[in-house]
Amino acid sequence: MNANHGILIGSILLERNRWKNPKTPTYRVSEWIERFTEAGFDGVELWEYHATLASPEEQKALEASSLPITIFNSYASFDENGAQARASAAEFAARLKSQGIKYNLGPDPNAMDTYRKALVAWEKTVPEGVRLLCECHPNTVLEKPEQAAAFLAPFDPSRYQVIVHGFYNPIAPLAEWFRLLGPRITHVHVQMIDPDHPKGRRICLDRRPQDAKDALKVMRDHGFSGTFTLEFTDGTSAPDENMEDLFQAALRDFAFLKEHWGN
Repeated sequence: MNANHGILIGSILLERNRWKNPKTPTYRVSEWIERFTEAGFDGVELWEYHATLASPEEQKALEASSLPITIFNSYASFDENGAQARASAAEFAARLKSQGIKYNLGPDPNAMDTYRKALVAWEKTVPEGVRLLCECHPNTVLEKPEQAAAFLAPFDPSRYQVIVHGFYNPIAPLAEWFRLLGPRITHVHVQMIDPDHPKGRRICLDRRPQDAKDALKVMRDHGFSGTFTLEFTDGTSAPDENMEDLFQAALRDFAFLKEHWGN
């Protein structure tokens, strides 16, 4: 994979049960590896439940994948209840030879010390060379760039890095993320929200091409040289959602990034 311009497919993109409870996977990622490879993706960002709730046979197939499982997407919490899940994430990152683990901190501003201590302890269990990728997500304590910059300031930027959502509307806050966190931002989650839709429907990047190009310009102007994951796309959570339509929409986003960012 070209580390500067890799485009990954998120296994969550095709997962109908991504937000349902219990988290029951509906497909085997290993059965899609050939199609992902043929489409030109550089790797997979693996939704953790596609590994942790998979059969031993599927886990072995993922370990043997010819396409890198580049990022392990963990939902482990950073309180005392999340210790087992954090240990599992570190284990699977090692087994799958992932380059990074995506994580989220919790929403409680009064628990910052708890989150920090758990993160430091977890880092010691994560294999050397695996980057800890904080997804600075809405409804977490690091949802604003100044919060993330302050929290991460003491930590080694070669190990503790950041994922941003590069195509949310409006685009304007993206520049502030780069201004405050700069080279710590090494990965971008790709999903575009239709601002004119009452329920915030996801759309392909080519539906609002200038907005997408503006976001890419912000990244380019700030020297971004990281990777992308196609996380959600047109058809996500639609009543008639189906895997084939989602994959075809993802290929549209892939083509847009190839044309306007390059690889």
